[in-house]
Amino acid sequence: MSRDATPYGADSRRGAKSARTAINGAEGADTPVAGFYRGKLRSKGALCGIYIWYGAPLDPITGEELDRSHRWQAHCNGEYVEIEDVWPYGVQQHITEREYNKFCQQQQWAKQHAPNSALANPKRRSDPLTSPLYF
Repeated sequence: MSRDATPYGADSRRGAKSARTAINGAEGADTPVAGFYRGKLRSKGALCGIYIWYGAPLDPITGEELDRSHRWQAHCNGEYVEIEDVWPYGVQQHITEREYNKFCQQQQWAKQHAPNSALANPKRRSDPLTSPLYF
């Protein structure tokens, strides 16, 4: 049996764009798309709200814009995270700003009432037996 002359990367079953990249609207996985997303910071973690934007960095203490070069940035439930932690694998689906704010409120509630849960810390693994039920 001989091999055909089709180059390895030209196989139609192995498309150049993945379905995830096409859904998020990005031209490629290297360029983020600004907006609000639902996603996870780790596998088997709790869902969280992710906000991605391009702009001047914010001061970590006061929250004011710094006089620095613009860059891609991300917040997870209102807290700064590295863009590499969420793009392209952390984001799953576009959401509205209202839904993002609900994720932020959920994390604030969990920090007070269940500080050891994955809802309070999105980088922690979610355990369905010990996770609180948020209503």
